[in-house]
Amino acid sequence: MVGVAFLPPDGAVAETMDRVEAEARAFRPHAVVEVVALDEVVAAAEGAVVEVAMKMGLKMQPIRRRYSRNPKDEAPGALQQPDPDVERKENAQISDISLSGLSLGDFSLPSRPSYGTRGRPIVLRTNFLKMTTRPGAVLYRYNIEIEPAIKNPTGGPNRRKTRRLIELLIASNDQLRDVATDYGKFIITATKLPLTDNTISLNQKLYEVEDSGPGPNSKTHKVKLTLDGRLEIKQLLDYLDGVAGAGGLTLENKGEFLQALNIVMTRTANQNPQIYGGGTRNKFYTYPMDLDRPGASFNLGGGLMALKGFYTSVRTSTGRLLVNINVANAAFYPAINLLGLMRLHTPEMANDGRSGLEGFIAKLKVSHTYIKENGKNIKRVKTVQGFSRGPNPKYKHEFPLRGNARNILFECPELQATGKLSVEKYFAQKWNVRLARPEEPCINLGTREKPVFVPPELLTVEPGQQFGKKLDEGQTRSMINFAVRRPHANARRIIEQGAPMMGLSPTNQNLVNFGVKVIPQMITVRARILPTPSIHYKQANRSKDLTPNFGAWNLAEHMFSVGGHLQDWTFLKFVENAIGPREIEGFRAMLSQCGMRCNAPTPPNGVTEGLNRGRGFEEHNDQIIERNIRKAAERKLKFLLVILPSKDAFIYSRVKFWAEVKYGIQTVCSVDMSFAEKGKDYAANVAHKVNLKLGGVNQMLPSDKLVNVLKDGKTMLVGMDVTHPSPGSLEDSPSIAGIVASSDGRYGHWPASMRAQESRKEMIDKLDEMFCERLDFWRSRNQNALPARIIIYRDGVSEGQYHTLLIDELPQIREACKKRYPGGRGPKISLIVCGKRHHTRFYPTSNPDRSGNPPNGTVVDRGITMEKGWDFYLQAHSAIQGTARPTHYVVLLEENGLSADDLEALTHNLCYLYGRATKAVSLCPPAYYADLLCERGRMYLYREFNARDNQTQTTEPKFDWNRAPWLRDVHKNVENTMFYI
Repeated sequence: MVGVAFLPPDGAVAETMDRVEAEARAFRPHAVVEVVALDEVVAAAEGAVVEVAMKMGLKMQPIRRRYSRNPKDEAPGALQQPDPDVERKENAQISDISLSGLSLGDFSLPSRPSYGTRGRPIVLRTNFLKMTTRPGAVLYRYNIEIEPAIKNPTGGPNRRKTRRLIELLIASNDQLRDVATDYGKFIITATKLPLTDNTISLNQKLYEVEDSGPGPNSKTHKVKLTLDGRLEIKQLLDYLDGVAGAGGLTLENKGEFLQALNIVMTRTANQNPQIYGGGTRNKFYTYPMDLDRPGASFNLGGGLMALKGFYTSVRTSTGRLLVNINVANAAFYPAINLLGLMRLHTPEMANDGRSGLEGFIAKLKVSHTYIKENGKNIKRVKTVQGFSRGPNPKYKHEFPLRGNARNILFECPELQATGKLSVEKYFAQKWNVRLARPEEPCINLGTREKPVFVPPELLTVEPGQQFGKKLDEGQTRSMINFAVRRPHANARRIIEQGAPMMGLSPTNQNLVNFGVKVIPQMITVRARILPTPSIHYKQANRSKDLTPNFGAWNLAEHMFSVGGHLQDWTFLKFVENAIGPREIEGFRAMLSQCGMRCNAPTPPNGVTEGLNRGRGFEEHNDQIIERNIRKAAERKLKFLLVILPSKDAFIYSRVKFWAEVKYGIQTVCSVDMSFAEKGKDYAANVAHKVNLKLGGVNQMLPSDKLVNVLKDGKTMLVGMDVTHPSPGSLEDSPSIAGIVASSDGRYGHWPASMRAQESRKEMIDKLDEMFCERLDFWRSRNQNALPARIIIYRDGVSEGQYHTLLIDELPQIREACKKRYPGGRGPKISLIVCGKRHHTRFYPTSNPDRSGNPPNGTVVDRGITMEKGWDFYLQAHSAIQGTARPTHYVVLLEENGLSADDLEALTHNLCYLYGRATKAVSLCPPAYYADLLCERGRMYLYREFNARDNQTQTTEPKFDWNRAPWLRDVHKNVENTMFYI
């Protein structure tokens, strides 16, 4: 066996050799270790190599003296040190506490106590570009009102036609030629428009881009522009510099400046007809016109393709404005014939008993050219409403369900005086069009009340339409393969392709005219590599600490910190001949090896009943699942290891629903082939889940790795999250809110509370109830004592919701504490928001890890962080592939006296306590567990959250709160456990 150690160029030889020694302990005697070093560290390395060789008894190869960095593995541009002027301003704001708090109207966020100092310092590039502004630059913001409003057939705003109207308005008015706009609500100018009373009304006829001009039926709209704000950029820069007063700026009205600058920043992309916004205002994609050109797109299957684009956003930090730019990837519909698209999605349309196809094409913009005016074919763009939905007495329709051009009949006095005419004959007689596939389902391009049916072979999908629904499993894998690129490749793409495409250059007149310039070069920031904590396990019934390498470790020869006892259990096999006595004994042996006790299953060989595969068997399979889990409950079984025939979300969700909600049995699901073929490693992964569900603790932090607030065991850690219904859910489907909390000072057991709540409400309802439940359980496990401190990690809250969280959720938490703590003496609370939905990335300037990313444990708390307030970015994990995404942590409340180093170390070390893995994870486990919990709630409502893929009704269904199968918590037998793992 040969191990290779690459020595870094920054002199960290001792740390690298410590890792070599740790790796070598797993090698057999006389294993060979080869060390590769840069010339400048060879001398130091030789002594370290000899020391390790003597200590470990290893044979060591001679050091290879020539190892040079591959320039292709580095981000583009000359390396520059972090801006010293920015660092001076950062330090000044820390020293003047009056300038370091962030005003939120009636609230202020905590001041940053200091910048962190713990860890090995490094310098990183980051995907932010520096923006400069002309002295005295002013932006004027005008509100847009359109009368009558432009709506689509369902009554919502028609964004495409609204954009077209504003484009025509700008093109036909010289005074608007140099404006920037979001083509919806606002126009931004660099000079004040000559308006009377700050208002102007202009009339504009709306016609399509394909038309040479307005026609006799073109509708006239009145567009009213009203001056809505005068934004002096100096006022924003003074605020970022920490100038006292700064015009009374707060986080809330700072958003007005950023909104205007973002509109200006996207002006170049918005004016390019070959660039599409994909339904958003900050992501842009180049849509290939030649779909057969290699590399132009990537086929995801099922009628979708993947495209690459870029995200941009103007951000603020201490002393400067920045532009965050990142690679974006998304699924799009190809601009092909609609019937061809339908066949790509569902090849056997005639055998498609469900209407998932209808949901796939609904709301698509399609065009047709069969209408002729003055002898010319005229292009018209329409919106797909769906298929015919069967007879509807409300609208007096008698169209068949999924009718085609032959069986959809309607009255047409123009062509046939009496009786009804088929769609096929109508097109033949009216437009001289002979259909090739009249048996295919027609498309409704009108409304449900006044349908207009057109054969799909006559329709073409308009380019640039992003797929907004959930990808299936195969498409998700393909998208990941398409999107994953090494960090240096993404960095080069950003600078060499993204910046030019978005017009981010100092000479772009679209920006210069507004007094703005962007330097197309990534800035650098200071970062630190935090020390890796050791992990506490057992070995031969004795405590044993293990030191991770590169954020991961091997459980071999180690046992869980606290092993559970598996009893009253069996296998439930939903596939014939899944596993036999050999696999069962191997599984029991693995549990024992991990430090658990495991009784024999009852019955010994489990229970077997096969499920049907394919479409149309969902209800039948559900009955089989329910019956078997009910029988297990009747036999007083407490745990089932369920063997599934395949990865099927419906089957998995129904197992979890019946077991956890209705009958109170813990389950772990495994796919047949995985359990039978992957051997010990896979069995060990299953053992991690089993132990957590049984109340065991997989790993702990040694007491010396706990920050002070955790050492006395009187701090409760809490994770909170909300997840929302996805596209394809029933209308008004609920959001799922969940809260997990540690139960004692070991921080390895995280029971939970969960509720369904109002659809798409981000703030948590009934949080006081759930918080009381967690406090009560803590008290039951800690000798009737309540926690002295509570530290909360809240996931999924955007910057614009900080204020709402503080006035909505925090009072509920206070109220819960008031109810439970005698005399009103509640705990000290810290509240930290953590987010992964950002576009900040970091790129090493030296010594990357094996995937080309910064080393695990990288923390950044200056250079790009909030100009006021307290936040930091932490990449605790080692990315397996692609560019690592750090988690952004923002402190909204701090009463426990945590220092910057304390909070960063606490958060980093906790990332090694995620019980399902033997590696550090990217998101702090309290928030990670809360996310898993909310996803489990979605599983309980799987039918409701995936209704439109299976819809065959003629009316739009809504979520029925009175008949919902689940709205809160789980069966009493599994509550206060980690059932959601």
